[in-house]
Amino acid sequence: MKKLLIVSHCILNTASKVAMDEKDLEQEYKMKNRLMQRVIEKDIQLIQLPCPEFRIYGSRRWGHVKTQFIHPHFRNECKRMLEPVLLQLEEYLAYPDEFIVLGVVSVEGSPSCGYHLTCVGEWGGELAGDAAKLSETIASCRSAGEPGILMQILEEEFRDRSFDVPIVTVEEAIRMIDS
Repeated sequence: MKKLLIVSHCILNTASKVAMDEKDLEQEYKMKNRLMQRVIEKDIQLIQLPCPEFRIYGSRRWGHVKTQFIHPHFRNECKRMLEPVLLQLEEYLAYPDEFIVLGVVSVEGSPSCGYHLTCVGEWGGELAGDAAKLSETIASCRSAGEPGILMQILEEEFRDRSFDVPIVTVEEAIRMIDS
């Protein structure tokens, strides 16, 4: 029986992440590497989710918050990008004697791919000008215990299609594979 795991895009391609100090990503990279080692050891097949932020805004984008993505265009683009993955899952789930879909691995804190934790804030407007307003905007950024937009839409699609596929963190995926 083939085991499959669906992973957020940047788990396999860190070049798609918002540019930041790589030192700030050390712990995340260690966990990702542990996950990939387990995947290889256990011969688990991977399906990579699309990265809507990279596809829509490119590699030179600023960091965003979920609040900026709660609009019809971004949601529709996420649905469109997810359709090929959902069709693949439908095929694999149709043959439970041959395939087991272990779950979807989120990237906690991401405004798109976080599941238990995402970033929200009152972002928007011009960056130049009023320094106090800019500081206030930056200070509004916080973590929220809710899914990012892509994971929220993926969860809705799973419910609509009656797919029983869990969405888990990297740490939860490692524990699941090891058990």
